[in-house]
Amino acid sequence: MRDKVLLVDDDPNILSAYTRNLRKRFQIDTAPGGAEALELMRTSGPYAVILSDMRMPGMDGIQFLSMARTLAPDTVRIMLTGNADQQTAIEAVNRGRIFRFLTKPCDADDLALTLELAIKQYQLVAAEHELVEGTLKGSIALLVELLSIADPEAFSRAQQLAPLAQRMARVLNHPSPWIVNVACLLSRIGLLTLPPGVLARVRQGEATPQEVEAIERLPEISSNLLLHIPRMEGVAQAILYMTKEYGGAGFPEDAIREDALPLAARILKAGSDFLDLRASGHTPGAALERLREGAGVHDPRVLEALGTALLMPEDGAPVAGDAPHLATHETVQAGQTLVEGVQTREGILLYPPQTRLGPTHLERLKNFAHLVGLKEPFLVLGGPPEVPVA
Repeated sequence: MRDKVLLVDDDPNILSAYTRNLRKRFQIDTAPGGAEALELMRTSGPYAVILSDMRMPGMDGIQFLSMARTLAPDTVRIMLTGNADQQTAIEAVNRGRIFRFLTKPCDADDLALTLELAIKQYQLVAAEHELVEGTLKGSIALLVELLSIADPEAFSRAQQLAPLAQRMARVLNHPSPWIVNVACLLSRIGLLTLPPGVLARVRQGEATPQEVEAIERLPEISSNLLLHIPRMEGVAQAILYMTKEYGGAGFPEDAIREDALPLAARILKAGSDFLDLRASGHTPGAALERLREGAGVHDPRVLEALGTALLMPEDGAPVAGDAPHLATHETVQAGQTLVEGVQTREGILLYPPQTRLGPTHLERLKNFAHLVGLKEPFLVLGGPPEVPVA
């Protein structure tokens, strides 16, 4: 399917002339004004290029292209006007971020050449975005799988936190909910930098002061690691501030407090502290009440969102008919979720329950099965049953 072009002009004769001259080379839609064009963008987009007249009643070209840029920032915008004064050009460039500025009357061949160049620009930007998005998603998936190997217990906790935090983000209308989800899953990626055995000694109360300090600095370590990945700045900031209190106490020791704290960080702190209380035996209602009693610790609006989120259905809950079934290291598939933990024959936990398996998990299962042996089969959700349930 060809990339589409949207022509916007209040003169129907001009629209008709452009359509006749260009329709054999481009897929064209037309609109008689800015309001109609914005509606077309919502219902019939995306458009590779928008060509808009400047002088139109109700909404001029500068206003329209500025709104179009907000609605579809990758769409290439071209201004066409019979009044080519300097101030008009400056406003069009600054507010609409236009690609070209053309004057009436515009030769059909020149206009076609400009549209072809604009479409190439759109395709270049789209290809770059696709590359970045694919690379970013792949990098995140790999980091999540590596973290699940480094510390299955911490990863299991992250998987509990992520769906709760996502529901809170929806209640609070977080502008980038993906940041909340990724921050939950990668908040302890700094564990990969620690020597083997440090975390186990901390949990057993046998760690040195230096090892305890290293664990306490995990948000900072994790944040610094993620800053090296493009477009992860928001995730890194959320992780850096995820243990800081709403009133400003705690790490990092700076002047950032209250609403200046990243919303994702406030969500992660409330959700994490809630799960800590649940793990210690509190009911959901009692845990939420305890959080509300801590003055200055949590954002009150986030706690209200937490209360609402607890009443919402859990993300990723099994659908009706999705029954657990048995699998082995030879039959388990990427994308399936563990119902029970997978252990070696010696009882070492490789993956906790609720781990969603990826390619790295499968390779590790095969290696452990061949080298030390696994307790098999194990229960999974998703995909066709490979081993009959006894």
